[in-house]
Amino acid sequence: MEILEYSRNRGLTGGERSSARDRGSHKIAGVRSDYSFYRKFVPLKNQKRVMLRFLGEQNRQDLISLFQNASAEDLRYCQHDLKDVKLLSRWLDHINSPRLLPLGAVDLENNQLIAAGTLLRGKHTARHVGEIKLFIARHFRNLGVGSILLDELMLLAARENLHWIKAEVVVDQKITIRALRNKGFQIRANLEDFFLRKDGATHDLVLMMRALNQEAEEL
Repeated sequence: MEILEYSRNRGLTGGERSSARDRGSHKIAGVRSDYSFYRKFVPLKNQKRVMLRFLGEQNRQDLISLFQNASAEDLRYCQHDLKDVKLLSRWLDHINSPRLLPLGAVDLENNQLIAAGTLLRGKHTARHVGEIKLFIARHFRNLGVGSILLDELMLLAARENLHWIKAEVVVDQKITIRALRNKGFQIRANLEDFFLRKDGATHDLVLMMRALNQEAEEL
């Protein structure tokens, strides 16, 4: 993985990592670090290269296009109707929130956003917990993009001094559940009929979590 630049308020760059003891001594931050200079170039299984970068207000249309180009099946298990431009725009109005780290993957051949992942810090008594969400364009699935984004979001969560990360997954998404298990996530709860689709059908949902402690040194 080629790292171009990684600039943060705390001065960490590229390969620098804090120890578990150092991370434990930091208070949980409430202000987002400066990732404006962050860039990583990574190869996929088909030998294409994509660039990871953080997303901001300037990427509003890129994100809207990413979801507008997705099929209904692609968005079947999303919690919100991401084809609703008004709804998506309201979410994008808060993309610079200190609680949110939005990470994108860009196809270098055409400078097109092909995947997006977010790390959302919890509030109040859950401010030490981050929730991860991923979406990958269909023609870039099964090429390693999801695994790359997930690894990076876990590393960022550790660097942001979070203690836990979680993901909510519909039980039908067996590939996603297996991928999360391979990254150290464990099922902590099974919520029956918790996910309600637009057509009224319900699905069971699992809450998967992973602790971020000494294991973060291996990411």
